[in-house]
Amino acid sequence: MPELRYNRLNDTWVIISKERAKRPHDYPLIWEDKKKVDKKSCPFEPGHEHLTPPEVFAIRDPGTKPDQPGWKVRIIPNKFPALKPSEPFFRTSEAIHDLMGGYGFHEVIIDTPDHEKHINDFSVEDLVLMFTAYRERMRQIYSERNIYYVQIFKNHGKEAGKSLYHSHSQLIALPRIPKRVETQIKQCRHYYREKERCLLCDEVSFELREGVRVVHDNDHFIVYTPFASAFPFELKIVPKIHSDDFPSIDDDMIFSLSEAVRVAVRKLDRLLKNPPFNMMLHTSPPRRDLPYDPDYFYQMDRLFHWYVEIFPRMAIHAGFELGTEFFINPTPPEDAAKYLREINID
Repeated sequence: MPELRYNRLNDTWVIISKERAKRPHDYPLIWEDKKKVDKKSCPFEPGHEHLTPPEVFAIRDPGTKPDQPGWKVRIIPNKFPALKPSEPFFRTSEAIHDLMGGYGFHEVIIDTPDHEKHINDFSVEDLVLMFTAYRERMRQIYSERNIYYVQIFKNHGKEAGKSLYHSHSQLIALPRIPKRVETQIKQCRHYYREKERCLLCDEVSFELREGVRVVHDNDHFIVYTPFASAFPFELKIVPKIHSDDFPSIDDDMIFSLSEAVRVAVRKLDRLLKNPPFNMMLHTSPPRRDLPYDPDYFYQMDRLFHWYVEIFPRMAIHAGFELGTEFFINPTPPEDAAKYLREINID
């Protein structure tokens, strides 16, 4: 029987279509061939630093200079940015329409110097460097007074929106809080008012107790397929202990996060044969007073619980999903978790 499941954090509904239930081998293998790429023309290669804008942050070997080889992770402005720090910051309106200036940041995080290495090949140490760069750059950008949210995401595979072959993530810093984040903060606040507990802390406790959707856990993190998964084989990586603010986490947490993400992406890779996916980091907005509706965001930093999610792009969302915002998932998350648990990554 199909089920409608409520995603309390996003305030959305998902249809779990058990009668259409798909196993991993039922999905077509349409993923890109990693061998059909010209390394010589790649602007992200070490030695090609002159082909990119000057770096704004890098983790480097000792003694190496900016915009020269020797980097392990390198962050540069996007050549074709959605937003620019040079644009004016303003808000205005024209009749019923609101308008803001195109102020913000759009950057590329080149998370490995190795052209042939992708996130499903990364070691824990590679991921530690990547997440450390995320943390440090977010700390820097949040010092900008007019930045209200930083979204970091990684598109893996061209079907997930990846435009250049060399492994990279992206960062977009916005002059306002996105609608989805506003909704999540509102939902966390409502839940806390009702139960005096964190929504995601309760979700983590429930998943650990139930066990049927848990794929992996370590000292600090749990990896699971969410109860109301909108995507087949969707994964959520969440701190076990309440933590609202990713930029404030320490090196031990980054190591545990890296181990959990490594297990997650390698299991997806082995089970689904290198599927395209989007990986997103969700954290609380910066801890400062906001110029609009401050009461709405009161205590938001205490109530939010940061997490990482991975959306494999196994199914195409068509007219029904776009028209209703109800997503149909043909692989129940309990089945997806079972298949993933059975995969040996060693």
